[in-house]
Amino acid sequence: MKKLKEGNYDVLFADPIYPGYDLTADILGIPLVLSLRFSLAHHWERMCGQLPAPPSFVPAAMSKLTDKMNFSERLYNVLFYALQDVVITQFMLKDIDKYYSEVKSKGTPVTNCKMLRNVDIWLMRTFWDFDFPRPLLPNFKFVGGIHCKPAKPLPKVGSDSFSSLTVALGPKNLYILSLQIIGLVKLAK
Repeated sequence: MKKLKEGNYDVLFADPIYPGYDLTADILGIPLVLSLRFSLAHHWERMCGQLPAPPSFVPAAMSKLTDKMNFSERLYNVLFYALQDVVITQFMLKDIDKYYSEVKSKGTPVTNCKMLRNVDIWLMRTFWDFDFPRPLLPNFKFVGGIHCKPAKPLPKVGSDSFSSLTVALGPKNLYILSLQIIGLVKLAK
């Protein structure tokens, strides 16, 4: 830890697959940026990151429900959320919470969720349109596709006369020719 403190780092960028990154950032006194696809049952995002997920229209992970639910499905969804949270906090994170309490405050209970509330930016490695609609906080940013390799350039299609006509700019309109399809885009004033 001494070597890390002497490094004078500005930010800790972590993929939260293993615990301890939040504790390290707290001890070093630097901002924490998480990059994750999703946590188990979206527990960290909901409970620790305070991301709203109203059970009335956001289905619980692995519940096989959609955002179109009747009353009984909504009730099932609420119970499913509660069961997931109990299992995760009481069985899966209990040892981590105990360790955090020992290291951080010498006996005062400190939970993994309490430490994760200090995360400055949550970079979600998915596309927002693949998920069910829900309210988002400003520190949650979707960055889907950053883990993919760059796209290959498109093959040349058509003759050179098409490439000379790719963009022609008029006073209020932008004409675009792409793969032999012409589109018209109105420019904002």
